[in-house]
Amino acid sequence: MEKEYQRSKFEKPLENEGEGVLQVVNSVNVVSEEENQNWSLEDLKGAMLKSFEIAGQKALEENQGTVFVTLSGGIDSTLGLAILRQNFPEAKIVAFTMGGNENHPDVVHARLAAEKFGAQHCEIIPSQDDIQEALADYQKEFPGSDTKKAVADGDFDVYFLYKKIAAMCPKLMIAYDGIDELMGGYWGHRKGKSLEERKKAFAQYWQRLIPHHLQPLLSTSQKFDIRLVFPYLNKELAQTISEIPVSERVSDEVGKLPMRELARMFDVPDEIIKRSKRGQVGMLEVKI
Repeated sequence: MEKEYQRSKFEKPLENEGEGVLQVVNSVNVVSEEENQNWSLEDLKGAMLKSFEIAGQKALEENQGTVFVTLSGGIDSTLGLAILRQNFPEAKIVAFTMGGNENHPDVVHARLAAEKFGAQHCEIIPSQDDIQEALADYQKEFPGSDTKKAVADGDFDVYFLYKKIAAMCPKLMIAYDGIDELMGGYWGHRKGKSLEERKKAFAQYWQRLIPHHLQPLLSTSQKFDIRLVFPYLNKELAQTISEIPVSERVSDEVGKLPMRELARMFDVPDEIIKRSKRGQVGMLEVKI
């Protein structure tokens, strides 16, 4: 291994690990009252490099020299992989991608990203038997839940993914949640909205992040004894992004403008930068 990762550096949990990340989200105003008109890509790049270095070191320590990540083949996860590889050029990185088949766009683009940045790629292509077996397990684990809603919202897809990931016994994984909310990655952040409406949309999506995304994800990961760290939700990085004017985060056509510029700086393939956003919702054909 390139260098040793000492436990003494991480006696306390990271602020953006597990429950700590909820405190970060609650303490950051996604649209700062004091916009930084002088923000720069170099400062943003530096904050991201620092956050991913801390998260990567923690992962290497906890997983005995391996960094485990999810990889959708989108701009967020691919940029995260590129930053990890720059920080840790010799580290073993294992990336998990789930798709309905081997030609699913997530799988195809993630395959490209994994090859580009030297990650071991684990493609999860579920059979119908796998899905139904996992569905029965899900109903036992969450007996009071609305299964149809869990499927419609994508919660079951995430459960299935983490059930498969757990077979490799990672103790800690890097997750990329939060950056859509910070950078304006959803259609509702931009399309047909005035500046003030966009600011309200940022606040609304930020308020939804904990109950609709983080808490369900943390609940699922805990079921499989996998701890999560969220480098995009590092407090310093989140605060830095919150001060970028909304008009410079999104346009009428696209969101996450600074992310696209950073992706080019880190040599992310252009076809990944330009691909349309996709989600995991509806990826699995679930028969209830």
